Amino acid sequence: MAFLFNLVKRSSLVHTDKTLMWISLAIFLSYLMTDPLVSMAFEIKFLESASGFILWCFLDLACLFIIMFVTRGSSIEDYPAKLYVIVGLLINSTLFFFLYIDVDVNGNDERWFLWDLYTVTVNLMDITMLVALLTNKDFFKFVALFKLVRRRLFKVNIECLN
Repeated sequence: MAFLFNLVKRSSLVHTDKTLMWISLAIFLSYLMTDPLVSMAFEIKFLESASGFILWCFLDLACLFIIMFVTRGSSIEDYPAKLYVIVGLLINSTLFFFLYIDVDVNGNDERWFLWDLYTVTVNLMDITMLVALLTNKDFFKFVALFKLVRRRLFKVNIECLN
């Protein structure tokens, strides 16, 4: 949805930046590769097992690296959606990895807190990334927090050098 919105927006306004469109395309392709309907159509059974969690983890990390490469010249001050997508993909991939460890490596099949945290958080992160890509607004003030942390860390590093 965000990709189509940004594609139409980009095509209607000729001189706009393509950053949001490229981020949306990367996420769209990553999510399309693991879509259950696509898996059924191509008879891919891998996603039906617990090992699908590690695939989702790797795809989110690959998507993250592609986004970082494509948007290397774009600042988060101009594109807050970039930070929201980075945070969302990092959180999602971490949860996918922990669920893979829990289910596939440890063999756990009993529902517990991590599964509920996964269910709520992954969906919340996906919605947050979608809204950020549609609006490109810093609605949770993550950019301000990022700038504050960066400024404080930079200040500490300079004081350590003196």
